[in-house]
Amino acid sequence: MTPKRLILRLGLSLAAAALLVSGCGGEDKGADTKTAQTEATPMKVIKAETRDMPYWGEFIGQINAAETVDIRARVAGFLMQKNFKEGASVSKGDLLFIIDPRPFQETLKQEQSGLDYNLALIEKAQKDYERFKRLFDEGVVSRDEYESYQTQLATLKAQVSDNRARVENARIELGYTRIQSPIDGIIGRVQVDVGNLVGQGENTLLATVSTVDPVYVNFSVSESDYIRAMRDQSAKDSRDSQVRMVLADGSEYDHDGTFDMVDRAVDSRTGTLGVRVTFPNPAHILRPGQYAKVRVLFDTVKGAVVVPVRGVIDTQGMKSLLVVDESGTVRSQPVTLGFESKDMVIVSKGLSSGDMVIVDGIRRVRAGMTIKPVLESMDTDNGSGQPAPDAEHNATAAPQAG
Repeated sequence: MTPKRLILRLGLSLAAAALLVSGCGGEDKGADTKTAQTEATPMKVIKAETRDMPYWGEFIGQINAAETVDIRARVAGFLMQKNFKEGASVSKGDLLFIIDPRPFQETLKQEQSGLDYNLALIEKAQKDYERFKRLFDEGVVSRDEYESYQTQLATLKAQVSDNRARVENARIELGYTRIQSPIDGIIGRVQVDVGNLVGQGENTLLATVSTVDPVYVNFSVSESDYIRAMRDQSAKDSRDSQVRMVLADGSEYDHDGTFDMVDRAVDSRTGTLGVRVTFPNPAHILRPGQYAKVRVLFDTVKGAVVVPVRGVIDTQGMKSLLVVDESGTVRSQPVTLGFESKDMVIVSKGLSSGDMVIVDGIRRVRAGMTIKPVLESMDTDNGSGQPAPDAEHNATAAPQAG
């Protein structure tokens, strides 16, 4: 065999060996790909549960005093004294301010003097009238003389009546120089310092007193929430203990509220109805003007099918859930939802208790896929039956049950 033919045979042998090795490697890769395609992806799922779902409405309300009184100067004069500490509690009848009483004392003396003078005159006029009446009856004096004494007596009586009114008015104005608290409450800051002229041409505002226990909280509810609350007449009496408040720091207030008043009519501009509730305030924590969240239990749906709200898919207003069957196949299930509470939502149609639902990683899953379900507990409920303190759910924005 020539060297040229030996080289050619050796090259052909190497090429055949390479093809054999390449074929074996391709066969192994195809087998691995097929195995990967048949192995299901593990996915966390939960089972829909049946629970009693409380329907809590959350509203922003403003705290107001049950009574607020502006303390004003009712007479003109110089402010002489302030007999309280600003921001302190005061009782009904406590002396708060004193306006210089001396001009009013002098006016009272003058009016009393005028009354005393006319009383003395009327005493003499009464005697003269009685004497001339006897003389007239006897025919000694003329009718004109008799009637002149009669008119004088009547005039003096009118003057005395006017004097009495003037004395009483002077006494009242003197009383206005001592300004007392009309209610029990907390008094605010002084608006006019001692030494200033007050009440000249206007009733000068001196301070304001507000009651603090109890307090009112005013807020508005939608027409739908009002109708929902009124339909459940059997629970109406028990709802008094289901009004709660969350303070500005996120903590829940220690005392429950009670319904006090519902407004006469719905506001046509906003479609809402004004509601007022009362909260006790023994520690004086609540002050007028504060804002707080009010939570009201409108209703409780018994035996509702619920799932976490994060598993709901919204496609142009159509709601659906990714449901997994026993074989691990995923399907898109259209559902009708009720209201939300504490990150849970009621499924009123389209789902049964015990159905497996994907709630995490729903963007990575599509209908028709096969997964390996990994069951997890639906443990978002804290057992309190009310919204978590940091929840931002507003009942007026919750979807209505279908």
